[in-house]
Amino acid sequence: MVKKKHIQTQAEIEAGRQNLLDWKQDHPEGGNLKHGAYSHAIRQRYGDKRYREGKQLARIMKGLREELGGNGNISMAAQLILDSIKSKIVVILQIGKYVDRQIEIIDPKTGELLPCLGRNFTVYAESLRRDLQALASMAGSKKASSYKDVMKELEG
Repeated sequence: MVKKKHIQTQAEIEAGRQNLLDWKQDHPEGGNLKHGAYSHAIRQRYGDKRYREGKQLARIMKGLREELGGNGNISMAAQLILDSIKSKIVVILQIGKYVDRQIEIIDPKTGELLPCLGRNFTVYAESLRRDLQALASMAGSKKASSYKDVMKELEG
């Protein structure tokens, strides 16, 4: 079933235009206007350990580094994978927050999952799983951290 495209009203078009002008006025140097998990506010919350999100992310990354033998024993390849894992966890957590605010995760009209839970979530979760397996093999560990284990640590 094909969804009908939302046609913007003149008021919505004007509001969007005004938002863009306000952003350009606040950022005369230009740059990219970023949304969602890549926005400045979200990156700040996950980068600052004073926020709950920053504490969760720091705890996960510390645990992964300890499994690899501590900061001094991590290879460059493992460090690159850890950086990739960090960004994927932020996106997955943001999708989770979005879903928590929704009344239904299945569209009653179409019977389909919310768009963010379709391809996006499964791709990020699968990519995270592969990265964790690669880290486990680098550490010489027989026990690979699963996506469920990481998510349990987030909730704890």
